[in-house]
Amino acid sequence: MLKEDKPVFGVTSDKPAAAESDEIADETGCRPKWRGVYASIGSPLELSRLTEAAGIPFLTVQPKDLSTKVKQKTWSLASVAAGKQDAKLRAVAETVAEYGDLVVIRYAPEMNGNWSPWAAGVNGNTPAEYIKAWQHVVTLFRNAGATNALWLWSPNITRGATVRGLSQFWPGSKWVDLVGFTGYGVGSSSFGFESRAGQTFDPTMKLLARYKKPVVLSETGSNGVNKSKWITSLAPWLQANPNVIGLIWTQAPPPHSSADWRFDETPESLKAFKKSLVPHMTCLSK
Repeated sequence: MLKEDKPVFGVTSDKPAAAESDEIADETGCRPKWRGVYASIGSPLELSRLTEAAGIPFLTVQPKDLSTKVKQKTWSLASVAAGKQDAKLRAVAETVAEYGDLVVIRYAPEMNGNWSPWAAGVNGNTPAEYIKAWQHVVTLFRNAGATNALWLWSPNITRGATVRGLSQFWPGSKWVDLVGFTGYGVGSSSFGFESRAGQTFDPTMKLLARYKKPVVLSETGSNGVNKSKWITSLAPWLQANPNVIGLIWTQAPPPHSSADWRFDETPESLKAFKKSLVPHMTCLSK
């Protein structure tokens, strides 16, 4: 269903989907095929969020209320696994089922960090409860008719994570279709000055290899002085990792994201993206 010769190009942005799809197609010659959409389960997911996605919806489902607060005890993993949020979860599932076409669902990502209500160590959460909650949610969606969804398990890359290891969070192949991660090339003194995609991704890719699932760069981009070099290095990295089937580039500038990860932040970064990366991605044909 997602098989392509080259990784699929997608974006997440703060702009209207259709307008930005045209804009990116004009400036790069590559129209995004996946479109990032975010939904907090505590708020309704309107069908229009999916139908207006300008490509295949890449839906990040966040088990929380629409708030920036990390401590939301009503959304603890134990609460979700026990079925206390089933009515809200089922409403999202029914919207996905009504949409009818393919949706990639990234549920409760970056669980190995400490910045989300579902993360290990937050709200009393444990990795074992993460597994129970994940399996409960996937089962609920499937029973609600949302069989058009592919489930993406997506931790943060090991750099920056607050919990070591990934295997303690693994729900099992029966409940996961795709694996991936959030990972950005950084140019700051806090994490170093990365100039190659391999520096950013390889430690996590080694941990994901055991699951033998297709890989998606669920959130990616680059910033800092080595931005153009990092973008240029991503093409050969993708060729060396043919199990990577897609990437979602963060095109929202601050304050909508933590830094300016956009590939078109500067003329130099846009040139690197067009010349080096676009020929190695699958674009939307229309």
